Amino acid sequence: MTDKKRQDAILKILHYIQNGGDFATAKKMFQEEFDQVDVAEITAAERELIKQGLNPAEIQYLCNVHADVFKGNIKENAVNPDFATPGHPVHTIKLENMVLKSLVNDALLPDLKKYQAGQDTLDKIRKELSDLATIDKHYRRKETSLFPLMNKYGITAPPEVMWGVDDDIRDLIGDASKIAGEEHPDKDQLAEAIKKASHEVLEMIFKEESIMIPMIDEVADQDDWYNVKREESQIGYTLIRKPMNWKPKEAGPISVSNLSSFLINFEEGRLNLEQLNAILDMLPFALTFIDEHDKVAYFGGGAEIYPHSRNAIGNDVFSCHTAKSRPLIKKIFAQFHSGEVDKYEFHFTPHKMKRCLYLRYYAVRDKNGKYLGCLEVAQDVTEIRSWTEEKKKI
Repeated sequence: MTDKKRQDAILKILHYIQNGGDFATAKKMFQEEFDQVDVAEITAAERELIKQGLNPAEIQYLCNVHADVFKGNIKENAVNPDFATPGHPVHTIKLENMVLKSLVNDALLPDLKKYQAGQDTLDKIRKELSDLATIDKHYRRKETSLFPLMNKYGITAPPEVMWGVDDDIRDLIGDASKIAGEEHPDKDQLAEAIKKASHEVLEMIFKEESIMIPMIDEVADQDDWYNVKREESQIGYTLIRKPMNWKPKEAGPISVSNLSSFLINFEEGRLNLEQLNAILDMLPFALTFIDEHDKVAYFGGGAEIYPHSRNAIGNDVFSCHTAKSRPLIKKIFAQFHSGEVDKYEFHFTPHKMKRCLYLRYYAVRDKNGKYLGCLEVAQDVTEIRSWTEEKKKI
């Protein structure tokens, strides 16, 4: 079968699913046409569905069905030997997934069964759900470092879909925890919530290891993975200790920022690159500069507000935001480009930070008013807001 015919056959199956077809027939259609499929073939077909007008949010449900239809028939690529090295980001992801599988299959679901049979395992279930909720770190590392890496190489649809599913799983675990936290939870409601959350957690493990990682492996180099490794500490880990150090076998290019003899002349003075970099990295803000083409160009500042990835540099800024926040970001940038607005300010307390965040967006223009890009400045102002007295002495 030619590549075009294979693609058309996959699309036919996906259209059947999209239009409400039943699972058994979809599976039979697949088995009649294919022995195995490549991950790239499935994702290319999903991208084609989006091009044809399918809302990416709707694919969140469909991709679960896609995974079930193709499960067991996805062609396995040659295993990258680096992935078996302790400390490599993929080894860490798989180690966390192994612990999560055990938590669900060997603890949470068996204790739920005992609880339904009348045994007092509710406290254990509550603790297990609390442990399962730490999957948030696993997902945030993926969303912060791996999704930008995929976008960097033009793999845009899968991360968008997967991000939405991650959020759904967080909500499902939260729902189950809320029911379990009641003094006398309804056993049927609790069972339904836990089973649903557990199923989705295990399905995501399959998608990460059988679809996402092989897809990234086809395009990423060692420097890409090293960026992912260096960014892990921004967020932390799920149910495992800090992994071993890992570095690629080949060193990346020498950064020009190491050349202290490279001078930049400003209107009032000059700095070498070493000085400029040190000054920027001391500022009590988190800085992000997005260029005139809406591409991420720079991260700096001395404050750690939002985790970010070096692999996002060069990516479309909108791919760095969830589908929910994207309309607001697009509005801001459209008004900056048109000249209608030059500055936006927000202050709020993100639930996970529990700190007051002051977020500013500035349109950067040259002397003639030409738009050069956007500077985002994020600052933790929790302590500043608590000041009640002047401080004038050391």
